[in-house]
Amino acid sequence: MNINIKIQLLSAAVLCLAAIFIPNAFAQGTDEMNVWNVYCTGDGSRCAAAEQASGDLMFNVFPGKVNWSMTQNWLMANGYPIQPSVWNVYCNGDSSECAISKEATGVLMFPQFTGRVPWDVAQAWIASWKEKNKPKVWNVYCNGDSTECAISKQATGTLMFPQFTGLVDWDTAQNWMATWRGTKTSGQSTALGSGTAHTYNGIDFQVEGVALKANAGQTVDSISLQGMSARAVDILEFAGWSTELSDNTLVGHINVWYEDGTLETADLIMGVNIAEWAYDRPENQLQLRHSKVAPAYSWPSTASSASGYEGHYFYAKVDTDPSKPLDRLELVRDSDDPQLQIEIRAITLEE
Repeated sequence: MNINIKIQLLSAAVLCLAAIFIPNAFAQGTDEMNVWNVYCTGDGSRCAAAEQASGDLMFNVFPGKVNWSMTQNWLMANGYPIQPSVWNVYCNGDSSECAISKEATGVLMFPQFTGRVPWDVAQAWIASWKEKNKPKVWNVYCNGDSTECAISKQATGTLMFPQFTGLVDWDTAQNWMATWRGTKTSGQSTALGSGTAHTYNGIDFQVEGVALKANAGQTVDSISLQGMSARAVDILEFAGWSTELSDNTLVGHINVWYEDGTLETADLIMGVNIAEWAYDRPENQLQLRHSKVAPAYSWPSTASSASGYEGHYFYAKVDTDPSKPLDRLELVRDSDDPQLQIEIRAITLEE
């Protein structure tokens, strides 16, 4: 046999053995690192891939750590649902703000994982971050007679009276709110993600806790609801580059899917429940073709303007069946306008 062919065959054999016995040598990102296992409940009714045992998922399948692909192959072979590895955790520069997302948004631009991870892994990171760091960046602001209060980083609108003399961590602010409500826990809603606390019509939101967008290049975006249940899903959304769209134009819709494959849906209609986020920008006034919708959340902005104005998010709601586990929420763009972009920046599940 030609000596060059022998060398090539020998090299290929060495590479194959290395891939089997030293998989980290070829690893690319978190998914292929040997840091994973599959953990199950005692009766085997639920199993999930994770870096360590948590809750009732405490019985490991593999005797040692393996890569992500092996965990997913095992789950699929044994009839368990696999977890898509599509998430990361993004933080701001000093890690005082962090959120789970598919991509960096705004000041949350620093990823905490070297590769994509499943939702449960990202959630575990957030839980650990909240427990260890508890950044003191919050206060509770109330109106004059304390009939309305909300957790926020700064005073907004009529909520201008701080309840703490200095900034506190999230748990401290939440405990104050629980006492103010007269209960230890509100038990009324679950806001997804971590962002700026805001209350609208009695519903607690984490503004910027999620970030979904749909445009001409990506007409559908989604977020997992992880089998949670709710009687309604409340959403803060907005449209961009939409000033010339007229009232009653259907620009998109929101699907809330159940685990059984059925769904509930709500349309997003210009001038009814969605509008241009920069509706009040002075430079936009001559272009506007749709009515202004009552804002659910507002903030000061100077973006693309010589003057200050308020940006707005708007409110939409999808009624759901609380007896059925939820699978995911989808934002779908229906318009053929090449510039239009619609986004969701807060989601709350009403229990």
